[in-house]
Amino acid sequence: MLRTSAYSEQQSETWLLERTYHARLRNGKELSVPDFTWAMKQIVNFYVPLSTWQEIAQAEAHAANQQGTPVLLYGESLWVHSKGALVPWGANRNMRTIIFGNAVLQPEAVSGTNYAVRYLDPRRGNFSNASWQAWFASDSATLFDGSDLSTVSFLAPCFQFPYTTHYTVMAADGQLHEYVDRAEARQGFEAFLPQARDHGSSVQTVAFPHLCYYHEITCPDGVYRLEFFGPHMDEQGYQINKVERNGENYI
Repeated sequence: MLRTSAYSEQQSETWLLERTYHARLRNGKELSVPDFTWAMKQIVNFYVPLSTWQEIAQAEAHAANQQGTPVLLYGESLWVHSKGALVPWGANRNMRTIIFGNAVLQPEAVSGTNYAVRYLDPRRGNFSNASWQAWFASDSATLFDGSDLSTVSFLAPCFQFPYTTHYTVMAADGQLHEYVDRAEARQGFEAFLPQARDHGSSVQTVAFPHLCYYHEITCPDGVYRLEFFGPHMDEQGYQINKVERNGENYI
């Protein structure tokens, strides 16, 4: 498929490191960045290292998926609380004062929008968020067999930067151990024990092992790390050649 990219490579890299997601629709509009980003970050057990997307037709998405290209399905579902529905339990005025320091009761939302996403990757697997799982069948094999997906947008990546996934544990003594997958890393992490460190003058501290999952992504400006579990999991991506590769500065 020959298609003009919706975004530049530099924009895609910047947004990737910022951990925001962007999508240009065929009508020229863009999806709400906060809503789209929130939905992508709700995908269960996977972090999608693609920041920029563009809308394509369902037939194009099917062909791209068969050729090994990741595709993304995105949908919005409006919801409204029916009158007379049971109100969920919440803190009363006194408890709100204790918890929040403010006794003013905020009105309950009576309507809203759920954002559903389904990521299909022939090589790495298929993943979705809770809204998609509640809205659609989870079987990806039936997505292109004539199912009614008229309310769904089909998206293809604008740029794909090569990346590798790493699962590591740093022991309390600073030794770094790398594992094949997340399950092995968890087992390894549970096997390491904290260690007491003597700093003299009866001063002791306790060092703990650290578990970390991350992507190393090759961008035009260098190789960056994006952590999806670890001490930098809520931070922007950072260039790994600026990070010490030994001792506690590694992660």
